[in-house]
Amino acid sequence: MHIGIIVAGLIMIFIIWTVIEQKQLVTTKYVVASAKLPKALNSTSFVVLADLHNYNFGKNNERLVKRIDELSPEFIIIAGDMINKSAACYPSNVFRLLEQLAKRYKIFYAYGNHEQRMDRILEMNINQNDLSSTWVEFKKILTNLGVIFLDNKSTVFIKNKEKLRITGVSIGREYFIRGKIPAMEEGYIRSLIGEKTKKEYQILIAHNPVYFSEYANWGADLTISGHLHGGLVRLPGVGGVISPQVKLFPKYNSGNFAENGQQMVVSRGLGSHSMMPRVFNAPEIVYITMKNQD
Repeated sequence: MHIGIIVAGLIMIFIIWTVIEQKQLVTTKYVVASAKLPKALNSTSFVVLADLHNYNFGKNNERLVKRIDELSPEFIIIAGDMINKSAACYPSNVFRLLEQLAKRYKIFYAYGNHEQRMDRILEMNINQNDLSSTWVEFKKILTNLGVIFLDNKSTVFIKNKEKLRITGVSIGREYFIRGKIPAMEEGYIRSLIGEKTKKEYQILIAHNPVYFSEYANWGADLTISGHLHGGLVRLPGVGGVISPQVKLFPKYNSGNFAENGQQMVVSRGLGSHSMMPRVFNAPEIVYITMKNQD
């Protein structure tokens, strides 16, 4: 009986801790160095937000806004899944957050699988509690506020007369199915976003980091990803334990990775959904400083 009480107590402590931890905010800073980066873009900094899933850090996300303001980035990159596929996009926690941030920063918003699902509902004219209409309003208002949505599209950030090319790629739903990691056909990324320009340093926002090799082969100098929620449960010395696609010890669960001189930064994300846990895995803001490497 005493053992049962101890076990129940430990379980209760564990549950309380996970609830408390979900309300924390950590900032992870990376320096990305490349000889390809023009000297005029040296020290360019930006924040990466991913996988908020409509979560709230204080009223109107005031804690999250305050942390971003303290970092004072030159722009913000969104690596997808800020919304929740089963909840209204407008009005919502994430809408109010981006409405505030758009008045301070240029925002480049690429899709995750939850945004892509909203587009599918809209395209198929499915009345799912009229979620599609809230998605339309969400994008319309934020676009008018200057947010740039990058659904298989590109744009440029200009500083000191030099251009940084930013592209968002939205890969097919088959690459997000639980329990499967299908191979990606050669040339698939090119079929979605065209050829990589040879002129500018190229940032590719690709929600699912599993296909880093394919992004690098396309020509991304720096890939920005999220999706894996840091591996849900993180263990010291091990890292992420399981991915949302139910794969154990996912390789690209969090951090800065390099392959043949090309890099990828993966955010652990800010929220969760569908009862997915976050254990020893505090919500994360990523702050990146770019350096010219002579």
